[in-house]
Amino acid sequence: MSESTGYERCTKCVLSKHFPRIKFDEDGVCNYCRQPNTIIKTEDVIAEARDQIESLFKNRDHTKEYDAIVCYSGGKDSTYTLQLAVQKYNLRVLAFTLDNGFISKAAWNNIERVVDKLGVDHWVFRPNSKHYAAIAKASAEHDIYNKKTLTRISSICNSCISIVNTTALKLALEKDIPFILAGFTLGQIPINSIIYKNHQKFLAESRAASMEKLRQHAGDFVDQYLAVPDTLLRDLENYPHNINILCVENVTEEEIIEQVKTLDWRSPGDVDGCSSNCMLNTFNNYVHERVFDYNPYEMELSHLIREGLLTREEALTKMQTQPREMIPTIMKKLDIDDASIDKVKWIYSNQK
Repeated sequence: MSESTGYERCTKCVLSKHFPRIKFDEDGVCNYCRQPNTIIKTEDVIAEARDQIESLFKNRDHTKEYDAIVCYSGGKDSTYTLQLAVQKYNLRVLAFTLDNGFISKAAWNNIERVVDKLGVDHWVFRPNSKHYAAIAKASAEHDIYNKKTLTRISSICNSCISIVNTTALKLALEKDIPFILAGFTLGQIPINSIIYKNHQKFLAESRAASMEKLRQHAGDFVDQYLAVPDTLLRDLENYPHNINILCVENVTEEEIIEQVKTLDWRSPGDVDGCSSNCMLNTFNNYVHERVFDYNPYEMELSHLIREGLLTREEALTKMQTQPREMIPTIMKKLDIDDASIDKVKWIYSNQK
């Protein structure tokens, strides 16, 4: 079976001709749609994860101040995750928001309304703006992460989410909180990541190469955002569970929006179609498309299409809704130019 050059994009999902290892048949259907994973049955893994989640929550220690931290960006998915944690699972929640300086005004309004409606405590962390900008700049201009990692996510988003995850872990360790919840879907994370336990040694080893590159191109300060101090790890036997409860919900985007509207959540009009909270996302997509020639949301959206949770037309609209007029302002703010982006494109294109 040879790759077809007659199709720009799969006729069933939205994977494009530049997506890694993609091939089209004579009908324009990609190999990812034609060859579903027959070794691991998604529905079986989800059912097992759902049972495990219910067991973990049922048997939690009710004497702790908080049952869970919810990484709360203000977007629809993290809002629904927060809603599930409080209303479905009856958890005592600490909502945590990373303020990266690019959360839209509409998203901040949503955050304030939702935490008040749900009656949860809310903790906001805003990194030093120069430090955050340096990390974003390094992520855009250098090959910080391997190409396989970036099939699911843009480089700057990956750095930002790593800061979220590290900060949430430190907060969980400081406050002895057993669960960390985030609003990821199975299109965004591998199926074996619905539930996992943090282990700092493994985490540090897996990040070693990217951390060294970030130190080199941004500065040694990155450790304060992406490393966990030994003082929090000393004599620690139990790490918190990371749980992505949205992954076990068979729910469409339309149904999620209808649910979060009950909390007075409103769709923002100042972000791109693939985000409902972050104004930086349009620029992140621009960089990824310039470097790799495909949109970083293609894998996530294609998974949702195959699961019947999103139509192909809806996915295409989401990718095409990009307020690109804001890109020059963000590039100036982060001190990034197209020549630097083209340089990292050359580096990645020469990697195996």
